Amino acid sequence: MGMIINPYRFANPNTPPACISDGNTVAWYIADDLTTITKDGSNLVAQWNDKLGSGHNLLQSTDTNKPTWSADGITFNGSDNYMSTDSFAYDQPSFYYVVLKQITWTSNRSFWDGTYESFCTIKQNDTTPKLRVSGGGALWSNEDGNLSLDTFGIIRVLYYGASSKFIVNNNTQINGNWGTNGPHKFTLGCNKSKNYFSNIQVKEIILRKISDSAGDETAIYNYLATKYGFATI
Repeated sequence: MGMIINPYRFANPNTPPACISDGNTVAWYIADDLTTITKDGSNLVAQWNDKLGSGHNLLQSTDTNKPTWSADGITFNGSDNYMSTDSFAYDQPSFYYVVLKQITWTSNRSFWDGTYESFCTIKQNDTTPKLRVSGGGALWSNEDGNLSLDTFGIIRVLYYGASSKFIVNNNTQINGNWGTNGPHKFTLGCNKSKNYFSNIQVKEIILRKISDSAGDETAIYNYLATKYGFATI
């Protein structure tokens, strides 16, 4: 039998892996791709388009609610900034890969949410800098305290019933069953009810509708890690 070659071994980590364009990515937002950003002269962001052209664009029409673009990412002020997509067909499994930093920490502030309260969400919880996630209702993960304040990190969350998992950078994976509700939309910067605003800065988001294979998950993570200066896995 001939040698079996790992197709990810020789891939250029600076190039986005082919799996991002395999039809399972529902949205891909890149803050440093100005072709996808609509902003005014004050860098207030009205629209952040999905790079793949799905139409699942993040929108905000009210000036006071618009986040601010800079070369270092898009900043949500923790007071009233948020963006949302329109509703679309998006159920579990839903796999989120997000590069962000939490600038400040206040318990119960949400980074993102879905159509209903806590439908595929993450929030600050208990004591700084702890985070936990939920796939619906009162079901929540254990806490992760590995994302220090004012430090960028890569958050991976798979919302998938009993197969759910939550990882910050390449720290210990948290597993559990945190609900089976699909997000059905993506709200960034607060929860579904447009409160509990978070003070975060976001560089890149990849939303998938699949429980990625170990190879694809590693390829996506390493692409983000290489691009933003983290250790690969």
